[in-house]
Amino acid sequence: MREFRTPAVVVGIDGSKPAIYAALWAVDEAISRDIPMRLVYVIDPLDPAVVGDHDGRQAAAATALHDAREAAESTGKTVKIETEILWGKPVTRLMEESRSAAMVCIGSIGLNHAVRGGGSVAATLGSSALCPVAVINRPADGTATPKVSGIVVGVDNGLVLRHAFEEARLRKVPLRAVSPHLPEAPDSTSDGNRLARTQLSRRIARWTRLYPDVRVESEIIGGSVKRYLAANAGSDQLFVTESHECQDVCGAPDVRCSVLAIRCSNL
Repeated sequence: MREFRTPAVVVGIDGSKPAIYAALWAVDEAISRDIPMRLVYVIDPLDPAVVGDHDGRQAAAATALHDAREAAESTGKTVKIETEILWGKPVTRLMEESRSAAMVCIGSIGLNHAVRGGGSVAATLGSSALCPVAVINRPADGTATPKVSGIVVGVDNGLVLRHAFEEARLRKVPLRAVSPHLPEAPDSTSDGNRLARTQLSRRIARWTRLYPDVRVESEIIGGSVKRYLAANAGSDQLFVTESHECQDVCGAPDVRCSVLAIRCSNL
């Protein structure tokens, strides 16, 4: 029988600064849901650095969790923090955590580099976890305090839109709804592009009524969403997307923004 866990916002900690940055970002997520933030460090017993030095890696894990907890507590925000050291493959154990978690948060660098057999923890979790997964990019300038200046979201899925509007409300930032222009729309004056704008306005109309406090912008984009993000979304923005689309953007070197992947299919 699987152990029942109280829902929490789970943060993957690995001793890296991006992981601590993800923990700081997750504080508001836990507070908004009135649930604990659970910091977990996963030790892979098959990692060559671990073999023969289990005690040393256990001590390093405890130190990393202490540092992450201390950073979260230094925000002065009231959040319950739990910590735990787990053994196994990081992606496997975090996937197990996603069964009961309200959200899993990881840094875009750090755990990414610890995966054997190809792929990244970010892309794998984002596309397959059983709860929303936030992959948080730390700004290149080393900013210590997470800041979200805006939310970017596509308009094809209502559940994704709801999460995007919730994040915009939580962070008190504007939301930009984007949609690719139709293939037959060569320019902004074409009938096809006007139709795309009409469809975009229709799809977000319900959500603007439900979230009147969220400032909404909309844009018809050319090309792929990934290319749009690479050209327009900075590290202080959050892209909300469906989980199966996460593979293209999670951990991609040319995408600087953070990503929140939402699982929409039936479990």
